[in-house]
Amino acid sequence: MTATASRRVLAAGRLIAFVLVTAAIVAVSSERMFWYWSTSLSDHLIVTLAYSPAIAGVLWAISRHHLAGVTGLVLAAPLMGYYVEGVFTPIVYTGGPTPLFPLWFAAWHGVLSVGLLLCAIRWCLVTGRASSLAALSAGLGVFWGLWSITLTLPENVNDPELIADHGGALTVLDPLAFTGYAVLFTLVVMAGHALLGLGLWPARFDPPRWARWLWMLYTAVMVIAWTFVVPWAAPMFVVLMAAQFWVLRRSERPGAHRSILVDLDRPIRWPLLAALTPMAALAAATYALLWWVDLSNDVLRVIFYGVIAVQTLAMAAALAWAVRRALRAPQPPVAPPVRPTGGSIGSTG
Repeated sequence: MTATASRRVLAAGRLIAFVLVTAAIVAVSSERMFWYWSTSLSDHLIVTLAYSPAIAGVLWAISRHHLAGVTGLVLAAPLMGYYVEGVFTPIVYTGGPTPLFPLWFAAWHGVLSVGLLLCAIRWCLVTGRASSLAALSAGLGVFWGLWSITLTLPENVNDPELIADHGGALTVLDPLAFTGYAVLFTLVVMAGHALLGLGLWPARFDPPRWARWLWMLYTAVMVIAWTFVVPWAAPMFVVLMAAQFWVLRRSERPGAHRSILVDLDRPIRWPLLAALTPMAALAAATYALLWWVDLSNDVLRVIFYGVIAVQTLAMAAALAWAVRRALRAPQPPVAPPVRPTGGSIGSTG
């Protein structure tokens, strides 16, 4: 094998490893925080493989359109939600052709998974912000425990669709079992960020052309297939993605070289990984406290629908802010044309 071929193989291997590790991280909040399906790490590997095309598409958009800062992150977030719940499953379409489900899942899969569990944690690790990382992990832990207790609602634990997806009856975890669960998947997040710290994080994410075509083919086949189940699936998906990519193209600035990937392409502060432990501790404590209080079903429903409503409204406001900010950003000045000083055909001097 030539030196060039070896470099290409190594680059491809690094690219695949990066996608798999980031998929494993975002799958924790997208699946394990959403409903605690299984403690099996082999099941999480399957979920990771399923999430790989989604996170690859988001990373590609971030790199291609030079999305940077909080604005770029908010603009990229909906792509994750539209893909996970509009390609893997038809969930965004089941609420009808409205923006409510897309906004909620853009918040969950985009802001919570990609924005907080991946990028915000990585930002704290590379900038050495221990207090910010501890506060972030604590907040995520409280949220995790609060949301997870709502699975005890009869309509949730007995939901036929959830049971079918789970492959059997859902078991409500007692506080001790939930503590072990929270610790296990917090360790998955810590291990994922540790692996990214070994040089997997790239400054650019540029998949080969064949991978892009394969990604687009897979997306098209899945969306068309869901159209046989929900007639408005394909047109709704096209409208959502077209609107998002239109905004991304409009937000591009000529000559821009910054992106979230570039900004986070720095060595991590390894001791700071310990600051993620509050996530498991606070998730377990919150869950145990609410279990002990034994909230009524009416209160649990307020929590359940309140979380959904807050996420949906917050995503709508954040997206409106980011779009307005991106479209109103000043364009760089265009240099005036240089007039020839002589020697050109048609010159008079």
